[in-house]
Amino acid sequence: MRFYARCAREAWRRSWDAANAWRPVLALLVLYGGARLAGLDLTFPGEGEFALAIGTGLFIVVAWLTVFLVQMIAVPPRFDAELRAQLERPIPQPVATIALPPAPEPIKAAPAPRKVLPRIDVRLHDQMHETAAIDSSGGKLPVSRAYRARITNRGDKPIHRCQLFFNNLTHIQVVSGPFDLAPGEHRDLPVLRVIDEADEPHALLYFLDRETWKVATGQAAWLPEPGRFKVRVLSADAPATSLEVELSRSTGTPLAWTLVEAAEVEEAPAGRKRKSRAIAEAIVEPSSGD
Repeated sequence: MRFYARCAREAWRRSWDAANAWRPVLALLVLYGGARLAGLDLTFPGEGEFALAIGTGLFIVVAWLTVFLVQMIAVPPRFDAELRAQLERPIPQPVATIALPPAPEPIKAAPAPRKVLPRIDVRLHDQMHETAAIDSSGGKLPVSRAYRARITNRGDKPIHRCQLFFNNLTHIQVVSGPFDLAPGEHRDLPVLRVIDEADEPHALLYFLDRETWKVATGQAAWLPEPGRFKVRVLSADAPATSLEVELSRSTGTPLAWTLVEAAEVEEAPAGRKRKSRAIAEAIVEPSSGD
């Protein structure tokens, strides 16, 4: 249908072209004049004094329709001939040229690759000695040392619905409610609280209320055992990021719990390199004054 519509548009355009229309129109007018001279009545019946004008007009319309039909029949072969001519047109071949080798440029030292920072960066920031901490309802929390993680948006776009987790292979604890970070913004959240002033010192994980960012009332705390853990941050529109940490408990007196980052080291057992984790710094047991 699109092809025939194109043919009709082309026939319409060419039927109004005087170079194409004058011959059939002139022939019909000659026939009309001859019929009149021969005494034939070519008036349109039933129209009175306008019958002759109407009959003449009808002859002109018939002449134009004849030109249009002729053009409509002639357009498809012309389109086909134009398409064949385009397909059979020889493609010009590029002229072979001899390229001279460019002059050698002085060797430049390759620039050092830029370190690409992750969009979310997680680090153990520091620890605070909390003596007057309260939960979201105002209840007083035990005196503790709070290890805090700093979560930073290193990208150039906002990050939405971040959440902090503390987990190992068998346990996953959600630490915080969702929060947003603007580009360059950071947030410090306690990921672990160590209770030293007790008969049996222990480490606790609480859930932080998303409105007050204090320990949520009535949330059960997880008492983790010593070992390897991950401080993990998940977001709705950023890759997951995690930081491996080591939680250890002293065996001497006074009892103490310590949380440190674990750093990568390379070993070469059996001639092959293998990445493992090691404690970044020595565990220092706090004294009675800490």
